[in-house]
Amino acid sequence: MLNHRLISFFKNSEQFINEAIKFLRKYAKDKKVFCALSGGIDSSITYLLLERANIETIPVFIDHGLMRIIKEREEREYIKNLFPNVKVIDIRNEFLPKIYGVEDAEKKRKLFKDAYSHIISKVIKEEDCDLLADGTILPDIEESFGVRINDLKETMSLKEEQNLMENHKDGFIKSQHNLAIEYDVEATIQPVASLTKDEIRELLKYLDMPQELIYRKAFPGPALATRIIGAVTEENLSVEKKVHDIVESFIEDYYIRKYGRPMIINNLGEQEPFQVFAAISEEILDTKVTGMIEGKRTYEFPLAIKGKWDYDNLITLASTIKGFSRLLYELEISPNGKFDIAIRCINSIDARTATVTNLPILFLRKIASKLLILNEIKSVYYDITPKPPGTIEYV
Repeated sequence: MLNHRLISFFKNSEQFINEAIKFLRKYAKDKKVFCALSGGIDSSITYLLLERANIETIPVFIDHGLMRIIKEREEREYIKNLFPNVKVIDIRNEFLPKIYGVEDAEKKRKLFKDAYSHIISKVIKEEDCDLLADGTILPDIEESFGVRINDLKETMSLKEEQNLMENHKDGFIKSQHNLAIEYDVEATIQPVASLTKDEIRELLKYLDMPQELIYRKAFPGPALATRIIGAVTEENLSVEKKVHDIVESFIEDYYIRKYGRPMIINNLGEQEPFQVFAAISEEILDTKVTGMIEGKRTYEFPLAIKGKWDYDNLITLASTIKGFSRLLYELEISPNGKFDIAIRCINSIDARTATVTNLPILFLRKIASKLLILNEIKSVYYDITPKPPGTIEYV
């Protein structure tokens, strides 16, 4: 199986869309294409480019049960409203029992990779698809392959890619669920492989897509499994969905009230906030989570701190932390409850590095108070660790 990637420097939206259309027609003209459509901006722009190139496309949303709730609405409802032609495949009954009890981060990712590949292969066969398109973007490739995009060719075999990854192990950060998988198709096509999130948002603006899609926060392929620290269970998944929705909705509404939109470009050129979520753990301070030192992934315990809120000093402390993976600022503690919550809100240009969003402490405490209304919650922290030395996600 071959992988075709459009490798192009982004100059402006019109230029890129024209190049993408030529690229797609070069490899997909008169062919049927399977498109994994998650509802995020990467897969959405991939599907929109295929439509613009007049390629016959089968868009599929795989509901494995670990997708988020957005303002009390299931993600599958959101994507169906945005793209009415999408085919929703519900695999919750088969998938969730497999992931319950799994703690290891890479094992979680492998389970998702296996589930996605099984369903994708099944639909490809049923629909007799010739090609597979996905929304793999620049940071995905560079973190998985350990190389720069220019080190890849437009067309590569799976064996060539595996050799490249093997020869650049030192640059590996994390695996991606949609890389290095072989399907029963002629090839995969990745039209946005050389783009960052910011550039994809520019394309969506150019195509007059709704604001709710343009400013949609990045969401990982392994979904809420990356935000449940430790083993996934039916109980913590249910709580995670509720707390995640509270945190994301509160911060999005804050930006809409203040700026008229849920994301801005700040004075550092970052998308602010680039990503917003709540992570959950039964004992977060006694659980190793991911960090990143000198471009390499590490696992260490987080460190909690309380006292006076001083954003600049706390960020300096978090940036130079030794022996711990990240620094958490204690917001609220309850004598009851079972779960710890870490609020994560970061700004970034392309996810390769990230700064912590400087939210008002009174606003953060308001979110914490809302979370502590839930009987299951015993403590709430704000993660004040930039990337590096922290990773954006917790696994």
